[in-house]
Amino acid sequence: MDRWQYGQEAYKHAYIRHPLSGAVDDEMRQRLDVGPVPRGGYSYTVNNTGGGDNQTHGASFRFIVNTGEWDASVGSNTPGQSGDPDNRHYRDLFDLWAADRYFPVFYTRAKIEAVADERVVLVQR
Repeated sequence: MDRWQYGQEAYKHAYIRHPLSGAVDDEMRQRLDVGPVPRGGYSYTVNNTGGGDNQTHGASFRFIVNTGEWDASVGSNTPGQSGDPDNRHYRDLFDLWAADRYFPVFYTRAKIEAVADERVVLVQR
């Protein structure tokens, strides 16, 4: 019992396996899969993501909107905001989500432009 610890494979954790994990080599699997991180509780614990040792279901996206002050809204998402494993935003929200913490979600142009990391312009040809 001295070695029991949440987050180990045999205990409560969240480990996101990419749908292609079973079809790729170990190096690519490490780039695609995210986790594990410890996740305590059981199926009825607030913010828990399942009843099994690997918590495979539950809320992966949360959004709390403050309609009185839109720029005070917050959200959480896992594992990140990019689908590209080479992008720094592929897994950057995973630890925040696992800790039940939120990031700001801005609405006004001034706030968005102040924190913008990248701008993508789509042009129809």
